[in-house]
Amino acid sequence: MKPSYIFTAIAILVMIGSAWLFARPGTILLSLSFGALLIALAYIDIRTFRLPDALNFAVLIFGVIMVALTRLDAWPHHFIGAAIGYGALVALEIAYKRVRGRDGLGRGDAKLLGAIGMWVAWPGLAPVLLVASVTGLVVALLASLAGKGSMSGDTPVAFGPFIALAGWVVWLAGPYLGFVQTI
Repeated sequence: MKPSYIFTAIAILVMIGSAWLFARPGTILLSLSFGALLIALAYIDIRTFRLPDALNFAVLIFGVIMVALTRLDAWPHHFIGAAIGYGALVALEIAYKRVRGRDGLGRGDAKLLGAIGMWVAWPGLAPVLLVASVTGLVVALLASLAGKGSMSGDTPVAFGPFIALAGWVVWLAGPYLGFVQTI
């Protein structure tokens, strides 16, 4: 069995188990859909350094459905989360390109954070970015220590899997860990 299939199988099992344990009341099926899309996006980004628009859009649409069915009174917070999530990473992408003269962040990452912002609302964006950044740094350090090659400022890194993981963690565990205030 290929390592990528093993990783995917483990990710699916962890997603199902964590959704079963931590999904908010009335959101289990939507949470499972969210998790499946995040796994697909992470897998594709690791292999291609691309986050397909169709899958990012599906994450957004399922977030809109979740808000409409379970959090309608808080829809402005979720809409603001989507807008700020997208806008913040687009601004970072543009600033990086101006300063460094080359691309450093893909627009798919911004679309993914915007879609996740619909799920976690604006208070969840900072924890998502914190968890994504820390896990990305830890993985890069471990890969470097394991001799998987040296990392430099020019080494491409798929950031989408870390955003996806962080979005999942904040969606499910954020309220329990104090990451996100209940709106």
